[in-house]
Amino acid sequence: MSIAQELADILEEIDRPGDFFVAGQAELLAPGIEVDDVGPIALPLLPAQARQLIKAASRAPYGRGADTVVDTRVRRTWQIEAGRVYVGGKHWPKTLAGIVARAAEGLGVEGPVAAELYKLLVYDKGSFFVDHRDTEKSPGMFATLVIALPSRSTGGELVVRHEGREAKLDLASADPAEVAFAAFYADCVHEVLPVKSGCRATLVFNLVREGKRGALAPPAYDAEAKRIASLLAGWAGELADLDARHAAGEFSDEEAGGDDDPDEHAPPRKIATLLDHAYTPAELAFGNLKGTDVATAKVIVAAAAEAACDVHLALLTVEESGSAEYSGRDDWYKRRRRGDDGFEASDFEVSEVIDHTQILSAWRPPTASRFRSAIWRCMAKNCRHPTPSTTWNPTNSISTKRPATKARRSSGHIPAQPW
Repeated sequence: MSIAQELADILEEIDRPGDFFVAGQAELLAPGIEVDDVGPIALPLLPAQARQLIKAASRAPYGRGADTVVDTRVRRTWQIEAGRVYVGGKHWPKTLAGIVARAAEGLGVEGPVAAELYKLLVYDKGSFFVDHRDTEKSPGMFATLVIALPSRSTGGELVVRHEGREAKLDLASADPAEVAFAAFYADCVHEVLPVKSGCRATLVFNLVREGKRGALAPPAYDAEAKRIASLLAGWAGELADLDARHAAGEFSDEEAGGDDDPDEHAPPRKIATLLDHAYTPAELAFGNLKGTDVATAKVIVAAAAEAACDVHLALLTVEESGSAEYSGRDDWYKRRRRGDDGFEASDFEVSEVIDHTQILSAWRPPTASRFRSAIWRCMAKNCRHPTPSTTWNPTNSISTKRPATKARRSSGHIPAQPW
């Protein structure tokens, strides 16, 4: 089995997108927020209203075993129960639905997801919450969604950890027309770092899968990443050995898998595999990938880094030319005699492909500054940019030195999707 086929087989197991957390910003169009005993809340949150909220709030407790306790050495935060908080306005349902949809997609969750308001939390200077895990607060809950209302504050970053990985999220935003949000799986350890200045208010929601029961865990592909890293490391070692033997004059360029006339038994100089979605040159970037492409990208980038290989996105264009046969309903000669030359492409079927070309273009590294030298090294070794391929098929390789590239194959022209 070729290395390209082995890689394709492993990637087939990556069938669910998402990560243990997701964060972003969303447009906020004048929501109406009212709190019992306080009244309407203006945004960005002003210090005077923050003091009013704190006066109406209670100290937030935390769970310790089967007990719920208040200990400001562990959690120094103020809370107002959901039943005393009213969030509305003409645009709020659409805003919340958009945030929930982005959170569900980022967490890799399919099917209807509902957001149940749990509490309004208020953080003043010095507020914090040490690392902890959330408990399931309602049937079907799988994650927590935090929406930080606009305020002038610093510090208070949300730190989320899961299986040796960590994300530090700054949810501060003073723009009254924008909110920052973060969602994470309930079993993730997380903490809120001390607020250094100002005050902050957050709406905390339970994310619930409607009609679903049972625990839902974050997508995890560590095993696949390790298998791919081992595969790539073996491939890189084989290439290095061949290059050393070639330099010593043991065999010809063709036997070493050269670009011009590669030997079919030599290892490929580049491995190409396909993404699921199509991307235009303008949107082609690792940060713009969609669906399972996101998970696939993370796995390959991590594996390539461990194996000391370069990885890129690129667009694949497939061009084919040859002879075609008329397959329309009307008789060809009758149409010619009456001068009807308004034929459509669908009137013809390809009978023979004479010329077949694939071109990789618009190469994109995961991080431009980190990988720029790798691109120039590749070009210095006769890596054409864009790079014509040889004998393409979905599991075959394309010549160059070591970047893995994803692209989609199709008849005709395709606005590619690679890697």
